[in-house]
Amino acid sequence: MGTMLDIRGIIEQSYFTKGFSPEFVDAVAGISAVKDYPEGSHVIDADDETADMYILAEGKLNVLTPTGDLIIVLRPPMPFGEVSFLDGKRRSSTVIADEDSKVIFIPENAFRELLKQYPDMAVQALTNLGVLLCCRLRNANQKIAALNAIEEFSV
Repeated sequence: MGTMLDIRGIIEQSYFTKGFSPEFVDAVAGISAVKDYPEGSHVIDADDETADMYILAEGKLNVLTPTGDLIIVLRPPMPFGEVSFLDGKRRSSTVIADEDSKVIFIPENAFRELLKQYPDMAVQALTNLGVLLCCRLRNANQKIAALNAIEEFSV
C-alpha cells in the first residue's frame, strides 16, 4: 500500500518546470521534500512570512482569500506559493487541504541557491512563473468581468 512518491516525476510534470534540463530537475528534486496534509489542514496561512514554493503531488487544495472566499482549487501537479517567492512579501492567501493531500515542498533559500548555480534555468524558472501569474491574472479578470456583468444585469 505505501507506494513511494516519485518526486522527480511530479516536479517534471508541473508546468512550473517546463523547459528545465534533466540535471536541473534532479537538483530541484534533491532539495525538495514531501509533506502530508490531512483534510482540513493548512498548508499556507495568509500573512505568513514564508516564501517557499510548492507543487501539489496528490489530493486537492483550496486557495482562499484572507476572508475565506475561494480563489481557486488546486489539483496535481499545480505549483503554488509563487507570489511570495517572487515579491518577498507576506502570503496573500490561505491554502487548505480539501482532502488528504501530498505536497512537494521546495525550500526558498535552497531553490534560490540553485537558481544562482544554473543561471539559464533561473531565466526559464522566472519565465515559467511569469506565465503562471499571467494565466492566473487572466482567469481572475474573467471572473471579475463575469461578476460585473451580473451586477449590471441586476441593476
